[in-house]
Amino acid sequence: MSSTPAPAPFTESKSEPKADEAATPASTPEPPAPEPPAAESPIASTVSVPADPSASDGEGGEWHLLMEKLNGWLAEAKLMELWQQSQRPLKLLGGALALLLVLQLTGAVLGTLDAIPMLPRLLQLTGLIYLVLFTSRRLVRSDERRSLIEGIKTSWSSFTGK
Repeated sequence: MSSTPAPAPFTESKSEPKADEAATPASTPEPPAPEPPAAESPIASTVSVPADPSASDGEGGEWHLLMEKLNGWLAEAKLMELWQQSQRPLKLLGGALALLLVLQLTGAVLGTLDAIPMLPRLLQLTGLIYLVLFTSRRLVRSDERRSLIEGIKTSWSSFTGK
């Protein structure tokens, strides 16, 4: 048998601090870096609102200033002009939201019906039976075909207004 030398145990070596290191503390705080000069502020000026003398302690005049500006804006009657300008885009946005809601609900209903076993195949069979009956009643004879085509043309012209 060959004997392998055993690995030396791990020992942590601690070095003694040198004389010049012992004189300086380990954590010397560095002076903070000087801040760069502030760029021009996007706010050109500040508004100082004095406290309302009739207000209780702790309340400022901001609320009264806001209400005065709001009342002045409403008194100029720009509200109706703003409503007239935004009426059409608001209607389009409402219609788009309503369409999105209807599509979501329709998708949910169809997804639920699709999850019912055998229902999609039964609905396909029902559609196929209806198609065969419709074709046999209205498209086999030429006079029935003509009347059907005339009815479609009449409906289309009344729909388009021509």
